Amino acid sequence: MKFFKDLPVSDAKGNSTVLPYYVISGEKDGPVLCVTSGVHGTEYPGVAANLKLYQDIDPKDLAGTVIGCTMCNYEAFAHKTSFVNPLDKKNLNDVFPGNPDGSITEVIATVLLHQLVSCADYHIDMHSGDSIEYLHPYVFYHRNSDRRTEIDEKAHAMARAYALDYIAVTESDGPGASDIGNFYASVSELGIPCIQPEIGGIGLVDEKTRSLHYQGVRNVLDLLGMLRSDAVTTNSGQVELDSFYRLRSGCNGVYNRFVDPGDRFVKGQKLANITDYHGVKELEAFYAEADGVVLWTMAGLATRKNDTLLALGVINGRS
Repeated sequence: MKFFKDLPVSDAKGNSTVLPYYVISGEKDGPVLCVTSGVHGTEYPGVAANLKLYQDIDPKDLAGTVIGCTMCNYEAFAHKTSFVNPLDKKNLNDVFPGNPDGSITEVIATVLLHQLVSCADYHIDMHSGDSIEYLHPYVFYHRNSDRRTEIDEKAHAMARAYALDYIAVTESDGPGASDIGNFYASVSELGIPCIQPEIGGIGLVDEKTRSLHYQGVRNVLDLLGMLRSDAVTTNSGQVELDSFYRLRSGCNGVYNRFVDPGDRFVKGQKLANITDYHGVKELEAFYAEADGVVLWTMAGLATRKNDTLLALGVINGRS
């Protein structure tokens, strides 16, 4: 069985939207994998890969079930709106686990979490850099606050199978806290192993970025015994990061970065600065806290106070 439908969603204020979702039910028994994309409307490679997965997977070849939501933030996708849902100006990846009585974005989060993903044994939430975000491919998984080791190990295996260069682990509390309100973290807290791969950026979609996401999901399907493939990819140079942190602007001005995504840096290295609008006076400078790699940078020149400028992975004494 295989079908694609739109699930209607509405809030108490009269806002309404849809969640385009599909189900592919295999002819053999197996686990349930949920694959989501488009949590941010202009992160296109994951959406393109998810649509292709629906087209390519034949139920005759599948053991188990794939549930997909291609455009979790349909209004943002349709209106080409970066980061937020234009109906209520909220960032979907900040509001999980959601609120059934809240605004439309909070209701969407609730429906995604409790009507779609809660039916699954595993979850992949595909992301990219948004329209002003430029990144090097990497993948997150979440360490549960109650240290449910088996779930962590399964998520870690999925992250490795995606075969990207870098793996980052985050927590909702403690020193690794950085994913509060995120989809993948909330799913993991329900006891479902989940990963958030990040591929592509600056509002672009091309064959390379779509294929990386597509192949990553196919790798996980093979890992789970759901869809065997003769074309599984591996990455012998994969690096597991010791920690992950972001740098944010403390003022308005002109953002100048001295590194690119994928660049390695050493502790104390100057990574970026902010100048006044004449480009003359340095208002703020940013230095590396430890040896590591640039995973993500804001691609734009203008910055405002509290903008996220850089996402950095720490590599302590590893190649």
